[in-house]
Amino acid sequence: MRLLVRRTVVPDIAHVAKNMRPEDIAEIKAGAGEEPMRALMHGYLASDECYTIAAGDEPLGIFGFKVIEKGVYASVWMLGTTELVRHRWAFLRQCRAWVEYMQDHAPLLYNIVDQRNDVHIAWLKWMGFKFVRVIPDHGHERRPFVEFVRTKPCAD
Repeated sequence: MRLLVRRTVVPDIAHVAKNMRPEDIAEIKAGAGEEPMRALMHGYLASDECYTIAAGDEPLGIFGFKVIEKGVYASVWMLGTTELVRHRWAFLRQCRAWVEYMQDHAPLLYNIVDQRNDVHIAWLKWMGFKFVRVIPDHGHERRPFVEFVRTKPCAD
């Protein structure tokens, strides 16, 4: 099944929050001490652009980005449901284009990830993100988080 990526609408947030991957819930609780609904709403409101990954009408995940310095760097984020993992091949076929789209706005993308979130770390590696440092006691729960970056190749 081909996944649809569309602008996020508020009802998507409630669905993804209710069906979020346990690892993503653990990450947002460890980092910000927030519940899924609040974390997703915060991401939605803070992002310059926010998108929903859907299979038909069912939202499977939400991602977004916030340009921090125009033409230079942006913070990126994504949270998903347990269903997104079941559609991983369709997701993987489309995600590179979306990361490249975000890099059209800012050639350097960055954020941090909970060191326990193995699925996100594997995906970030596959997408070409580099891990630059471990923050040993980050956030609400003072857990290790890993900072990651991806830079757009320079044109010759």
